[in-house]
Amino acid sequence: MEAQKDQKERSMLLALLLFLGAAGLIFAYLGEPDPKPKGEGVSAKLKSEKYEKSVNKHLMLTNERMELERQRMAVENARLLNTDFNRTEPQPAYRNNETLDLSMDNRAAELANELGRGEKKEQALSPDEIVQKELFNQQQMHEYSQAYKEEYARQFIENARRGGYRVILSEDLSRVISVQPLKRGNSNSMELFGGGDDILQ
Repeated sequence: MEAQKDQKERSMLLALLLFLGAAGLIFAYLGEPDPKPKGEGVSAKLKSEKYEKSVNKHLMLTNERMELERQRMAVENARLLNTDFNRTEPQPAYRNNETLDLSMDNRAAELANELGRGEKKEQALSPDEIVQKELFNQQQMHEYSQAYKEEYARQFIENARRGGYRVILSEDLSRVISVQPLKRGNSNSMELFGGGDDILQ
């Protein structure tokens, strides 16, 4: 495409130079004083007309060449736009039900497995297995939630103790039952739940 653009610019420049050269010749010819006597004025006039016709013909041919070049470039551009290399068609990932073999490159196979695009090793789960898996996930979430609640309560009570207060929470760890200031002289006592060690159970 770039080469065609350069070629077009060169042809335009050449045509412009030819046009300027012809105009310069006409100007030089018409600007010359006529050294010939009056008797030869008729032949000079004929020569002048002959040169004018020649220059006009040359200009017309140059103009036609430029127009033909422009049209040829337009046709060439239209042809290039309709060629196959400008069409994008999706290529099938696998042909003839072949699987992608990455066994030769261990790192590529490892990376494909990490991205979930390697060989599928799991079979499709049965409905019973799906239900069991869902129940297991719910149980895990419940245990995680309970452990999170207990840890949060422990940290809350510990922070209150550091601040000089004894906090007692309900058995489900959702409410504060009592808050009492700790005695200043007995800072080593670790009584957090007031004998209720089963609160976090």
